Amino acid sequence: MKKKDLCVGGFRIKSGMTRCEAGRSMVEMLGVLAIMGIVGLVGVRMYTNAMTRHRANELIYEAQKRATMVASQLLNGRDTLSVAGFTDPAGYTFGAEKNPQNTNQFNITITGVDSKVCQQMKTFVGPATPIRVISNDCTEMTFNNDLSTTTYSSDYNQDEVTCKIKGYKWCTKGDNGAGTKCILSTSDCCQGTIYDSQCQSCDPKTGEVKNAKNTTPCDFNGDNENDSFCNTGVCENPAFTDIPCITNADCDEIGSGYYCNITSTTTGTNTDSLEQACYADLAGTCAVIADQIRLTAAQKSLLTKAGFKSTFLAGPKLNWWSARNWCKAQGKNLISVSDMECYYRNSNNTLINAGGSSSQCCKKGQTCPSNWSALWNDKTIVDGSEEEIAKFGKKVVALRKIYGENNFWTGSLHATATPNSCRFFVVYNRYGRVTDYRGDQYSYYTLCE
Repeated sequence: MKKKDLCVGGFRIKSGMTRCEAGRSMVEMLGVLAIMGIVGLVGVRMYTNAMTRHRANELIYEAQKRATMVASQLLNGRDTLSVAGFTDPAGYTFGAEKNPQNTNQFNITITGVDSKVCQQMKTFVGPATPIRVISNDCTEMTFNNDLSTTTYSSDYNQDEVTCKIKGYKWCTKGDNGAGTKCILSTSDCCQGTIYDSQCQSCDPKTGEVKNAKNTTPCDFNGDNENDSFCNTGVCENPAFTDIPCITNADCDEIGSGYYCNITSTTTGTNTDSLEQACYADLAGTCAVIADQIRLTAAQKSLLTKAGFKSTFLAGPKLNWWSARNWCKAQGKNLISVSDMECYYRNSNNTLINAGGSSSQCCKKGQTCPSNWSALWNDKTIVDGSEEEIAKFGKKVVALRKIYGENNFWTGSLHATATPNSCRFFVVYNRYGRVTDYRGDQYSYYTLCE
């Protein structure tokens, strides 16, 4: 048998010392590296998916533990629900509330869930599970008060197709006042909706409430004779039509249905009071307090969970002086900047108060990012941005989810406010900040409690 030539140092022995090859070729090595890369990617993907399932399992387990406690509280007739006895997993905050859409149910609330974990959590809902509904963003998990698997029409409020397949009736605007969209087929979509029957109408097929034309006659004093006209959904008091005013007192103060809408100001010189320090000769006209923009039950719940009072009001776009009067005419005040619970970005345990400076609205103990706008798609959080959004104040996040980029006045002076300049803090939803603007130069939405 012929022996193979030896290859030493890259040369072939006994064959003219010609160069020979040893080991793996470059193509082979690249192939091996490519296979290793694919295996690594698959491994990372499998690990990520496993961790997502694990986190979803953990959150569902934590929710069900709390649900057992809440069901016991309801059984014992407790009115205020609490899950304070549990320790929340890192990065998440749990809570409990009565379901505003169904008195037979309650919600376990949670913050901080990202979209991938949320999708996995939704797989835990079925006809035989104690979790009846998980909201689209997984901020609410709905249970029956007795933890049964009884089905209610409100279980399908998020899905028109399923609502109809199950034999229920779908109200496109049903949650706009009534609190639910999916109802029994024999029910009226306006059932439970409060509206002014003289100056508003409710469509029984959709549940939508609309204002009558402002030229519609109405009976103001209830003597069965039309003595006024509708104005933005309200029967106007004929005594205050086109009445000039300086303060709400000229419009009969609280309960009249009117406020003093300031339309002109001149620069003031007196530093004895806020009004005269900034402007003198305030003048306006008594204006009707229009019917409120209707919030859905879910939106109301979102605001109260963020910390707003249940008496929270958001009003029309006005200058600062008119916004203040609008609140006071309803027995309320413009919200203070400290009530927004915003903390300075670079000093994250310092609350922003009246007389302070502008800053991102951060949650206490957090240094929230400056790229707020990039984290939103209008009123919806961009997928994967939940962790960054969780660093911002809960109230500013809730306002953005409901009102988008609209800005709101507060009743607090900014640090740059001086006599004849009066600048007030504004909740600047476009950038997730509280900042300052002059009270006479801009019209922003009204925010009062």
